[in-house]
Amino acid sequence: MDQSKTLRPDDVGIPYLIPPEVHRRSHWNDRHETRVSNWLVPWDFASPIDVGIIGVPLSKTSIRASAASMAPNAFRESLSIFTTYSPDYDVDLASLKVRELGDVQVPLIDAVAGLQRIEDCLRACFSRSEAFFPVMIGGDHAITAPSVRALSSANPEKQIGLIHFDAHNDVRVMDHGPTNGTPIRGILESTARVSGANLVQVGIHGFMNASYYKQWVEAQGGTIFTGRSVRQQGIAEVVGRSLDIAGRGTDAIYVTVDIDVLELGYAPGTGAATPEGLRPVDLLEALFTLGQDPRVAAIDFVEFDPRRDIAEITARTFVSCVLTFLAGLFLRLKNGWKGYDQEPGLLNEREEVAESTPLQRVRVAEPLNQ
Repeated sequence: MDQSKTLRPDDVGIPYLIPPEVHRRSHWNDRHETRVSNWLVPWDFASPIDVGIIGVPLSKTSIRASAASMAPNAFRESLSIFTTYSPDYDVDLASLKVRELGDVQVPLIDAVAGLQRIEDCLRACFSRSEAFFPVMIGGDHAITAPSVRALSSANPEKQIGLIHFDAHNDVRVMDHGPTNGTPIRGILESTARVSGANLVQVGIHGFMNASYYKQWVEAQGGTIFTGRSVRQQGIAEVVGRSLDIAGRGTDAIYVTVDIDVLELGYAPGTGAATPEGLRPVDLLEALFTLGQDPRVAAIDFVEFDPRRDIAEITARTFVSCVLTFLAGLFLRLKNGWKGYDQEPGLLNEREEVAESTPLQRVRVAEPLNQ
């Protein structure tokens, strides 16, 4: 589309959504691979789209001082080393139309108003006629409550299940208002069509929780798989049971991923990770499975704090989590196609470049079996 004709969020009735602050392109690119930074581009709000990524840069609601509001930009800055193909899952995402919608514009001071803006903005995104899968990049965990409420109000006929990866229960009392420690309570006590019986918390761990809140979750009918129980049962078993519980009698499942669910060594760039957390490979397996399930309707990734990160450890883990979920989603949307044509005759092509003139090059290909 002609850049002069590119639409902006205001032109299509999405309040408080502004263009992405950062778009990182890689000038170096091998012609046989696709760099994620060159593949993920801003949406023009007109062309077809499979997945829409929305930045939600809010961290004023954090209990501890946090720079999680910087995470959407840090996510974009970290894309340049990644390609669209993973040999682990044998999926190439290049043909998946993933676009950035932009960032929710939140007030600098008024956190409650910011949460309302998030809900209003996402409700408009979720209500659009284009059927795309929404991926929210936080921000701290407070963004999840307005995100789920927006999904519910945009789909009032649907009952929603909730799968929550975290070190913490996030059901604190509201004595201090909505914070990144209250999103799950903020969902269950709202008008959103989410029942406690369809809440599953995965990876809760560490001496950072309260027995009162464990009992509160269970009293609502919720299910908790601790970090230790994941290690004992295996991630495949836990994810299977989580999908069964969250999907029982529901029409859609929302997934929220707090990066502090991981072991501290793999997620130094967050506010409250400890050694008892999940291994990254377990979280990645879970996300790959969840992406393939047709009941999963939306996902967010939260609590990445770039200022606390060391050597981009958390940034790269965070990006891998998003891409791995998209790999599972790709298989679901493409009916099992891996994203490339598997023709053995083309896999080991030997190429020679013959110079005919200083200004012209001829590409000659020969099969290796000659």
